[in-house]
Amino acid sequence: MRAASLLLLSVLPLAALGAQTPAQLAARGQQAFAHRCGMCHREGGTGTFILARRLGADKSLLEKRTDLQPLYLRTVVRWGIGNMPRISRVELPESDLEAVTAYLTAPKGPAAP
Repeated sequence: MRAASLLLLSVLPLAALGAQTPAQLAARGQQAFAHRCGMCHREGGTGTFILARRLGADKSLLEKRTDLQPLYLRTVVRWGIGNMPRISRVELPESDLEAVTAYLTAPKGPAAP
């Protein structure tokens, strides 16, 4: 019974994602990004400086990039890469990771809703 309860609790956050519109999910992702990732990946953050050095200034701010892929983002967050440590499910729950991924991969620019 306990294993079934834990399984249900692990699936509930993902099931709740389906009830949100893409815009709502991206808005939640923006908040989660600011809270959990912004200290390194917003302007002036260490991650931004490292990405600028490695990839160029145009790819240093994740929020402005249009080339990020969901699988790549999930993999980098969970396994780490270069100077970025892995981020556990305790630090960033799966539902928040999905929201951040939706935010970072949402269409940008004048045509975006």
